[in-house]
Amino acid sequence: MFRVTSLVFLCLVFHSVAQAKACDTVGSLAWLVGNWNAKSSKLQMHESWKQVSSKTLEGAGYTYSIEKNKIVSSETLRLVEMSGEVFYVAKVVSNDMPVAFKLTSCNAETAIFENVQHDFPKKLNYQLTKDKNMTVFVSGEKDKGFTIKFIRENGSKQTHQ
Repeated sequence: MFRVTSLVFLCLVFHSVAQAKACDTVGSLAWLVGNWNAKSSKLQMHESWKQVSSKTLEGAGYTYSIEKNKIVSSETLRLVEMSGEVFYVAKVVSNDMPVAFKLTSCNAETAIFENVQHDFPKKLNYQLTKDKNMTVFVSGEKDKGFTIKFIRENGSKQTHQ
């Protein structure tokens, strides 16, 4: 009985270490690679990601106002692996400097980035949906914020089956 209990314990320990380790690499976020689009009655949003090295994904995003017939916001994005941690770095026009969010939790279909010192957002929660699309929860104080439901463009790289 002791051997079985010990074996189960070791399996659980190694399983949790393996899951925790996944958050230490950009490779665990390869499911983000591709082009993503979202649309409402007033806005069209686009986000794209490409892998530029084993430790870096680069991205870009923009929001297009249908009413104003122009792009109303844009950002350059980067996921970078440094010193055993992963950071989401966003550069937007409204900030002089890029803003970094640390990857605090992830698994095969979710990545949560946080920066509690930032005004808004404080948390970015990316989730791959069952239909291989993506939902992004952008939140600030008391988890108030908004949700974007992205659809993967046809022909985009898809790493999950």
